[in-house]
Amino acid sequence: MIPSPYPGQRVLVFLACFTAVSIAWAAPDSLMPPEAVRQPVELERELLAPWQAGGEIVIQSRPNGALEAGRRTAPPVDAAEEQERRAEHFALALRLNLVKAYRVVPYVLPLNDDQIRLLERFALSDAGAVWFREMADDTLRLFNQGYLEVDESLWQAHQAGGPRPRLSHLITGRLSEAGLFAQDAAVFRIHAYDGPGSMAAASSIRMGLAGFRCQFQLSGETVDPFAILSHEFGHSRYGDPWSAGLPLGEARTVERYENPVRVRRGFPPRTVYYLRVDPARPAWSRDPLLARILAWKKYRERGLADMAPVEGLYCECPDAPGSLRDCLTGVTAADVAGASGAAPDECSLRWAAVRVAIPETQAGAGP
Repeated sequence: MIPSPYPGQRVLVFLACFTAVSIAWAAPDSLMPPEAVRQPVELERELLAPWQAGGEIVIQSRPNGALEAGRRTAPPVDAAEEQERRAEHFALALRLNLVKAYRVVPYVLPLNDDQIRLLERFALSDAGAVWFREMADDTLRLFNQGYLEVDESLWQAHQAGGPRPRLSHLITGRLSEAGLFAQDAAVFRIHAYDGPGSMAAASSIRMGLAGFRCQFQLSGETVDPFAILSHEFGHSRYGDPWSAGLPLGEARTVERYENPVRVRRGFPPRTVYYLRVDPARPAWSRDPLLARILAWKKYRERGLADMAPVEGLYCECPDAPGSLRDCLTGVTAADVAGASGAAPDECSLRWAAVRVAIPETQAGAGP
């Protein structure tokens, strides 16, 4: 045992070179670092909690002088304090995660002012607070590993008696020298691209400069931008990064990450997800259901019997470009032939309609 620097506390420390790290979290602030292993967000459960932003982020100095950030364990005293924590998470994202200038990366464009304002409103909402909290925890991990550049003068001013700086003020938004050469310094990015809607990958969300549609193209349902952003976060490393582009994965993402937001904002839940099929996509997939969908011509006689939970497949045929027909039940030789003499085999699959499970908590929701 060695005596603790704080009265009434004793700290067990191994006599090794990491002694200072072992005692760092015995500080009076009772801070907790983020979990070492990221856990997938359970949005429905998170939205039932009284608060979503997590503990207040505070920076402190280790005995060896290195800085470390963590969260206080106390919940906010009121809604105003919760909003302050949400605002700090957005400020961190604005500093580090949101792309605001051109980068030497193909197809990565800076967000425009409208997109940034939308993201700020989303970050201050209940669902957005959950996702931006997860991004902020990633920032804490990077900071504690020494991967983020900091403004040393701000911390020196605090040590001289000034106020303790917020983390969003202390970091510069750039990687430190150690971070630039670290293999595990993966910053989550939100950026724009030239087009409509939005897309996601494990480590990024892309927002189209053309904005969101007012209604979904096939169903005509009203689009809720907050729910769409939550859907995209659900495809990221904070949700299920293996779900994007797969029929069941997309339907499950609507159920877990989009519909909970729609319902709480007064929109009815989506019951069908329409998966766009790129005409240039190879007619095969490792996903069993998607493989059957892409091979739809083999299943015309059996219909959808082998494709549950697919509700329909929609094709574009050469005799009516721009129009959609049901590939299996609505397209026959007589239907398609017309003046151009098109046959079913000449039609191209464009969309697959996949049913979304609706939990009892969402049934009957909406205006």
